[in-house]
Amino acid sequence: MGRRAKTPGIQMNFSDRFLNLSPRGQAAIRSSDLGHFGDEIFPLIDENLFAVLYSDTGRGPYYLRGVVAAYFIMKRLDLSVDDLLLRIDTDIAVQYALHTTSMEKQPFSRRNMFYFIAKLEAYETKTGINLIEECFRKITGELAHDMGLDRPGNTGRIKRRMDSMMIGTYAAKLSRPGIVYMVNQDALLLFASLNGEDRIVPSLRHYFDDDDKNATIYHNKEDMLDKLAVLLAESKLILTLMEDEEWHDFQEYKNLNRCIEEQSTKDDDGNLIPKRNGEISGSSMQSPQDPNATARTKAGKTHIGYVGNFTETYDGKGHSLITDADIKNNLYSDSEFMQDTIEAKENAEIEEQITTDGAYYSSDNAEEAAEKGILITPTSLTGSETNPLCAEFTLSEDGKAIEQCPNGCKPMEQTYNEKNDKIDAKFSHNDCENCPHREECPGKTQKKAVKVSISQKMVDRAELQESLGNEEHKQMARERNGVEAIPSIFRRKYGIDHIRTFVDSRIRSAYFAICLAFNCMKHRRYSMQQGKLCPGT
Repeated sequence: MGRRAKTPGIQMNFSDRFLNLSPRGQAAIRSSDLGHFGDEIFPLIDENLFAVLYSDTGRGPYYLRGVVAAYFIMKRLDLSVDDLLLRIDTDIAVQYALHTTSMEKQPFSRRNMFYFIAKLEAYETKTGINLIEECFRKITGELAHDMGLDRPGNTGRIKRRMDSMMIGTYAAKLSRPGIVYMVNQDALLLFASLNGEDRIVPSLRHYFDDDDKNATIYHNKEDMLDKLAVLLAESKLILTLMEDEEWHDFQEYKNLNRCIEEQSTKDDDGNLIPKRNGEISGSSMQSPQDPNATARTKAGKTHIGYVGNFTETYDGKGHSLITDADIKNNLYSDSEFMQDTIEAKENAEIEEQITTDGAYYSSDNAEEAAEKGILITPTSLTGSETNPLCAEFTLSEDGKAIEQCPNGCKPMEQTYNEKNDKIDAKFSHNDCENCPHREECPGKTQKKAVKVSISQKMVDRAELQESLGNEEHKQMARERNGVEAIPSIFRRKYGIDHIRTFVDSRIRSAYFAICLAFNCMKHRRYSMQQGKLCPGT
């Protein structure tokens, strides 16, 4: 039982439930996901990292490392807190993972689990630091070192691949009238709870009827804009009820103000006029339950919620881990995630190669990445194709002058335009008349010359387009296919589209806990292949 030595303070006794299992039962647990967690992951959890959540004089949990581990297991098994506690009390494999098989009573309760989750949220709100993310990065660093993923391979670079996925919100999907109705109702319920229902004008009291929502939103056959006009007029009336500053700090009041601004415009008389669908931004409120969720259309489908980004480090031998991750509202672009990755890299001496799809790539990103020792390798490019002949133009070192065209001719005159970063050059008709590249040339024939407008970015993109078809890029594209399986695993195995919260910090914590669960699965597979973990009998 060597694993116990890694975790001082947990004493085994003769009544230990794991030791009283048959050898076959012990082997089955130790070779399982939960057994791997208990042996390899649990000792890596730094409980001192989470000590800041609790006062020095207050009463924190008796078994803090166990509480943190229980949180990770809850997300790994996609359980609610109540289901987790049931498993802890009845499942020896879960107790083994938490190192509590010798304890007469399991040291977990609804109180200390919910308190821990609330403390995580409060700490992130105060400091901007997500401790689950910090723990994920620390444990993943240890696992990556064990698997040799933190060292360059044969190419001299650490190999990474990057992808993103849409993550749905737990909030109900609402129509525009449904959003305005719920915002109005929430504001009135708040007002009534503090001031009494009798202070509300009779025309607004229908919001307290249980059947009113269905009658107003679904059974009403009026045009959507007509429904919105009525609801927004009521929104304006509710806003006058809450005009005193005492209401302005409540989320319900903020939602009401925001909803009116996003869903309507004002006419000359100050009346609210509903906006047309095309005028509504994807950043507008999708549900008052989850005000930060945004809407984005991708591949013809509208997604409401967030976008998760992940960078997987791999060795080309089938071993990999998610070594970097992030989650934002789903209007955040892949290119912005790449910029964040570039900015976060501190050690430029360790070279990296990141294989991505075309959405992550831009010439600016590639240039900034190269300065930090990162080679971005896109497997495809977005946008219109650049003329392939641009790759044959020779530019000066600073990219502000054409030295010669593909036919070896020099321009008669040229100027560099700083506004669009392009070189405008003129070539002689005599040079261009018999040029073998005349049909493919991007030059435009004018009365006195042939004008060519080109930039360093166009040359680089044309060269990149040309390289996409070579065998090296095809191999990189094949290797990148591995990262595209992660969204499916996150959805099927860890229920990422059903994270049971609307709070941003809790969604972020759950996302990093799921990323760690994925890494545990990968490290367990690696351990079995290396003979460090024997399969159960």
